[in-house]
Amino acid sequence: MYNKHYYFIGIGGVGMSGLALIALEKGAMVSGSDVMHSCTTNRLQEKGAKIFIGHKKEQIPLDALVIYSSAISPDNPELMFAKSHKLNILHRSDLLALFMQSQKALLVSGTHGKTTSSSLLTHVLLEKGMQPSFALGGFIYGSNTNAGYGEGPYFVAEADESDGSFLKYTPFGAIITNINHDHLDYWQTMNGLVEGFKRFIDSITSLEHFFWHGDNLWLSEMVAKGYSYGFDKKNALFIESHRQDKWKNIFTICFENKHYPEIEVPIIGRHNILNASAVFGLCLKLGIEEEKIRSAFINFKGINRRLEYKGAVKGVIFYDDYAHHPTEILTTLRAIKNAMGSKRVVLAFQPHRYSRTLACLDEFGAAFEAADIVVITDIYAAGEAPIKEIDEGRLLHEINREARRPAYHFSRSQLSCQLVKILKAGDCLITMGAGDINNLSYDIMENL
Repeated sequence: MYNKHYYFIGIGGVGMSGLALIALEKGAMVSGSDVMHSCTTNRLQEKGAKIFIGHKKEQIPLDALVIYSSAISPDNPELMFAKSHKLNILHRSDLLALFMQSQKALLVSGTHGKTTSSSLLTHVLLEKGMQPSFALGGFIYGSNTNAGYGEGPYFVAEADESDGSFLKYTPFGAIITNINHDHLDYWQTMNGLVEGFKRFIDSITSLEHFFWHGDNLWLSEMVAKGYSYGFDKKNALFIESHRQDKWKNIFTICFENKHYPEIEVPIIGRHNILNASAVFGLCLKLGIEEEKIRSAFINFKGINRRLEYKGAVKGVIFYDDYAHHPTEILTTLRAIKNAMGSKRVVLAFQPHRYSRTLACLDEFGAAFEAADIVVITDIYAAGEAPIKEIDEGRLLHEINREARRPAYHFSRSQLSCQLVKILKAGDCLITMGAGDINNLSYDIMENL
């Protein structure tokens, strides 16, 4: 399959770029288009990919296998051309399934924690010298990559439940981090989402390598195989004790009648203790020595857009995080506040999608309780049309109903200058959201 010419529509996306990189590393011809140049497209170009800016039908080679993702609109001119000319076309998830066929797939699924868990698992396998292939939803610090081809037995990837594509895979082993109310635009109901996860679980070929979050209500009611993990002692792998020491977690787990004390990992938050525990257990079942796992955990540098350190200016430190669901927001803010102590945590939050903001509206009220100052900006549409039932004013009202102190709304164009007025030495500013807010910190640092 690797001697083909692949053409990726939207090649700069994190998922698409990873598969393009794997194809390049195996010697395939790769080209693709995106709306603008980025660090990602530049890296691919350096590896030999041909990058086009803008979507134009004449750019597609007639002998190419055309790859698209769920983010590509049906009226995209390149996709329409490929269909009308009956070119070979694959969804991104189908190409990932093909790439994984020759190795044992270790997949991470769940509403939250996929990228952190899969990246940590990949890091351990790389540190052990097991040469995994991997396709991740973020860039691992130190390696500056989100994907790679390896000659080893395993392929680590995220199994995306948002569009049902995780049902195309046949995992050897898996981690399911949780199930929460999300992606109901695709699944319609929670029952539909749960049924999807049941089918995914049924596709796992080695239950000795299946770990699932036993404290999660939806999972605990539907799963009776593999290994549960969590804080509750009823779990097969349970977290006996834990603490956060500044910007790292230290925890002890019990698994198969053995204690594993004082495991350290330099990522914070209760949610990341769960993620790391699942990875630790899976690595043990893969036959990796305890000390190898511990040492890999300690030198894990994290991933971009997951509490990513952006810099410090005039006594203000800047972080960025991808969190956009209320559960993620709550756990991330609590972890930051724990690390910062008495210093102010200032949040700049960009809501993501009208549909998600409306669906999760009731949960947003309590999600910001750990922040000292909350500023929201305009909803990032991500291609959606506005919905009359939701706007920034209604979200702000919901937040202020439960907030310890008032939250504020500033338009995207006002946001930087208003935050410059708010921030003072000792503060921590966290920009948060799945849209384009991640580079706001640099603008503020220049003007602070």
